[in-house]
This record gives sequence, structure tokens and C-alpha cells, in this order.
Amino acid sequence: MMGKVLRVFLLCTFCFVVNSLKAQRPQGRFLTDSIEIGKPFQYALSFRHSPKIEVFFPDTSADFRPFQITKSDYFPTKTNESGSLDSAVYTLLSFELDKIQTLEVPVWILKGRDCTAVYSAKDAIYLKELIKEGALDTLDLKADTQIIPLQNQTNFPFILLVSLLVLLIGTGVYLLFGETLTRQWELFLMFRRNQEFQRNFSRLTRDVTGKKGIDNAEKAVILWKMYLQRLERKPYATYTTKEITDNLSNAQLADALKSIDGVIYGGLASYNTADSLNVLRDAATQSYRNRRIELAQAPTAAARR
Repeated sequence: MMGKVLRVFLLCTFCFVVNSLKAQRPQGRFLTDSIEIGKPFQYALSFRHSPKIEVFFPDTSADFRPFQITKSDYFPTKTNESGSLDSAVYTLLSFELDKIQTLEVPVWILKGRDCTAVYSAKDAIYLKELIKEGALDTLDLKADTQIIPLQNQTNFPFILLVSLLVLLIGTGVYLLFGETLTRQWELFLMFRRNQEFQRNFSRLTRDVTGKKGIDNAEKAVILWKMYLQRLERKPYATYTTKEITDNLSNAQLADALKSIDGVIYGGLASYNTADSLNVLRDAATQSYRNRRIELAQAPTAAARR
């Protein structure tokens, strides 16, 4: 008897956990059933969650493979008795030839001082075939006995020579400018990420003395660490205050971080909090500028030779 009761209890617990996980999973779906190569289409992403949870949706610099993202539209958070609903619509392009293409997109949930990625269920979309297989075999051929003069034969040696010339020119252009073009693209992505960081950081630090001041200050510090971690490829999210100041040569940074730690862990916001957060912003901006200079001034392969 006790064994049956225990099995029923474990089964109920498992169902509750599964339903909870499903409820917290983002919902992603394509807004059309089929696509054509090179033509834009849209993908909708929504996530219903507790109003107490802070979530981050992917931006245009995120990885949407096998698709390419061209635009993102975000909508204001809607909150009711069922919870908070965040949503966005992404405009995508596809140049793949697979008949069925799938996509799953992450949403980052802020838990304490860490972010956890939760992926939506895979959604599939079909590639529209403009020329059906076997369509040519169904055509009826008409016989024509009219004599047509033969055209001149194709000059294959000339075509081969032109092809080799084009190949050599293309290879030369790539060797001369390929690395420069790649570097410019990396600089552009770095600029876009800095703009995104500045916008989110300003939103969180707009009010650090009100009711949500301490919470906003903590989120701003987490955002700052994540941005530096991606910019400098160092695990700033796990660094202590001392380790951060050892990596960033900034005399004011140590005092600013200690002041913010006092606000977060002491629970008392002050008017100096905004000044301390501005020091963090300045440090991130300086790291961004230094990184751009390093990338722009890095020697090319031709110069190294």
C-alpha cells in the first residue's frame, strides 16, 4: 500500500515539474508556411513569465542560423493575472536549399547575477519549389523538320582563359582586401553591440534612487560584466571586484565597484550610486575604444610577411 502511494506521489511531482518547465518555455513560430530563397519572412517569439523575472531577447547580432536576420521589432511588456508577456518579431532571409528548415531561438533569464538561456521549441518552415521535379518530363515535344544552319562551335579555350583570368583577379582582390573587409565587418558588429549596451545600461541607471534603485543597480552591474566579457573575451561575469580592477587599469573603478557592492548587499541606495555607475560606463567605453584601436591597427597577413 505504501509503495503505491509513493509511486503516485512521484508521478504527480514529475508531472508538475514538466508542466512548470513547459510553461516557462518561449514560444517561437514562423508567420508563414513556406518561403522563397532571398525573400524576407517573419518569425515571432514570445515568452510569458513571472513579472518578477527579468528577461533578455536576442538582438540582430545573435545567431539565427541557418537564416540571416535583417530586422527586429520588440513590443512592450504586457502584464495581467497570467503573468508578463514579452514578444518580438524578427525579419529573416534564407539562402539554403533544404526543403525543410528549422529554427529554435534562446531567451535569457536573469537569475541572481547569472543569465540562463532557455530555447523555444523548434519550428519548421518549407522552401517553396518554383520548378517542380519531373515537370519537364510531362511536356509534349513537337517534331520540326525545318533545317536550321549550325551555329559556330563554342570556343572552349577562350572560355577557359577568361575563367582563369577571372579566378586570378578574384584571388588577388581577396588577398589584398579580404582581410580588410573582414576587419571592417567586425568593427561594425562591435559598434552595434556597444550601442545596444549603452541603451540598456542607460535604461537601468535612469532611476537608481527610487523603489527599484537597488535592483536596477544590480542588473546594470550584471549587464556591464556580460558586455566586458564578450568584448575582451575574459570571464568577467565570474570575476571578483579585485580581479576586475586587476584587468582594467582604472583608479576610480575599484572605489566605484566597492560603493555599488555596498548598495547591493547593504540594501541602502545613495545619490553616489549614479556616479559609481557612470564610472563603470566610462570604463566599458574606454575598453571598447581600446579594442577598436587594437583591431584597426592589427597588422594584416601581407604586412606580417
